[in-house]
Amino acid sequence: MSEKYFRGKITFVNNDNGKASIEYVTGNKIKTIQAIVDDKHQDRMIAQRIIKKAHRFLVGDNVKFVIKKSSANVFFADHVVFEFNNAIDVLVDKARVTNKFMGYIKQVDEKYFIKEIESYLFFPLQLSKFEIPPVATETDKAVTFKLLNIEKPEKLKAELYNHNYIPGFKVAVKQHKSGEAVDAVVTKITPYGVFVLLADSKLEAKLPVDELLSEKINKGEIGIDKTIAVKIKHLTNERIVIEMI
Repeated sequence: MSEKYFRGKITFVNNDNGKASIEYVTGNKIKTIQAIVDDKHQDRMIAQRIIKKAHRFLVGDNVKFVIKKSSANVFFADHVVFEFNNAIDVLVDKARVTNKFMGYIKQVDEKYFIKEIESYLFFPLQLSKFEIPPVATETDKAVTFKLLNIEKPEKLKAELYNHNYIPGFKVAVKQHKSGEAVDAVVTKITPYGVFVLLADSKLEAKLPVDELLSEKINKGEIGIDKTIAVKIKHLTNERIVIEMI
């Protein structure tokens, strides 16, 4: 006998502990039931071929589920399967034309999210490693952001339009644009790279070990705490690439 599926909508979700609340209608009455939607639970569903891949649940997700009773005689939603989310579809369609939204930064434990101002959907906030995390006083201010990974709605993230970069990154941007020589102090040498600290910006970078660099290391021209001249070859808000000059 096949299990009976009910249909409802996610009204609350905490992806950190994998718990969610589902609102559904049965017998002309609106009811709420709790569900476990963590990674381990979804992995078991994949193994049982109930779903093909895991889903990061959001408020507004329309789902189907089976009602079961726990050992403590409490009803709960099991086998929760994502079906669609109209609010996400609307935002993704808008992002393909004008990827600019308003929202509020929210902090949950050590993680940051942005709550979109109209749909109330929460998206993980992607911060650059060169970016200063928002402070508590900024969480009540409306910010502009764009959505990332719009071709994969299950992996949607938010990125701020106005970044608050560390001072060193701003120094590195100027040095990259000018192409000037930059002093770098060697901090570590491994077979895979020479790690340095850029003197002015205090940013860490790595030189890949090639034949020329290996020769300089063997001759003692490059060693721990020695200063070498480099140039910033490539710079993004996630990566810095340097080369010797």
